[in-house]
Amino acid sequence: MSAPWVECLGQALGRRRERGELSTPIETRALRLWYGLGEARTPEHAPLKPWAVDGYGRWLWITEWEQDQGPCLEPDELARATEAAFSPEGYLGAVIVRRPARGAVPELPQVLWGQVPEERFEVCEGAQRFWIRLRQARHPGLFLDHAPLRAMLSAPNACRGLRVLNTFAYTGSLGIAALHGGASEITTLDLSKATLAWARENFELNSAPEGCAHFVGGDFFEEVPRLKRRGRRFDVVISDPPSFSRGRRGNFSTSRDLGRLHDELFSVLSPGGRLITSINSANVSAREFESAVRESAERCGIEARILSRIEQPGTFPVFRGEPRSGYLKGFVLESTRG
Repeated sequence: MSAPWVECLGQALGRRRERGELSTPIETRALRLWYGLGEARTPEHAPLKPWAVDGYGRWLWITEWEQDQGPCLEPDELARATEAAFSPEGYLGAVIVRRPARGAVPELPQVLWGQVPEERFEVCEGAQRFWIRLRQARHPGLFLDHAPLRAMLSAPNACRGLRVLNTFAYTGSLGIAALHGGASEITTLDLSKATLAWARENFELNSAPEGCAHFVGGDFFEEVPRLKRRGRRFDVVISDPPSFSRGRRGNFSTSRDLGRLHDELFSVLSPGGRLITSINSANVSAREFESAVRESAERCGIEARILSRIEQPGTFPVFRGEPRSGYLKGFVLESTRG
């Protein structure tokens, strides 16, 4: 029964092989192997639409998105299909997590097939190194859709001598990229103590020089104004917030609070500095996002020039027939005081 789905997953692997994305060693590779919203484009493949398959080293992290209607594979069918498609590539096991339409993932991942390590293990993007956890966390610790942004930040001398503020930092991967790009100082800000500790581990794994990495635990809307009052300014400010979060200063939503968010980001950006800002929301268009950022810059007396746009990589293809597939959008802006 799983034959057509195994074939579909195999075709996705073939596309990645043609682009050279499977050429790095599997032991430390991190890559999205299947993106149902963008790759299940025919009726016969519709049961694979609510699924995403990410490879971290020799193990798979499989996500099921909650949906209101339409066909969907049962877990045992998905287990047979993914094992048949991916075990010949060298993958040894898979976990599965179910993501609701709104809110956080309610449960820890469950083993779907094979053997999956309880302990953390290491993956790489070029020279960048990251700790991954598949059994005791609701996310593995590395967002694969931001691989192109990490590559940009980590390019030789891309951040040479710059002071970087990474907000909503999670496990600090964008700050790690800036470290490899030559940043002299990286401040990592996140609300969660657990993920901030994970970020520290990642900086230690990447041999951050003493005094280079600083960590701030707290609500964005409390800590950034505090940095501003202390006169702190940064050459690069990074923002990739969750679509929704709860903090001491109230709730945050990308559909409602983009202006307030960017007013704070611009307030700690040095003249001539770069703001790297992105959101993960299919409900906010790229035009609406750009308009909110430009209005904020105008309020703050800043002229902002777009240097480049942040889009999903080829492993997260956007399908025009599925609006939710194109969720990631953002900009790299250069600012000058007006």
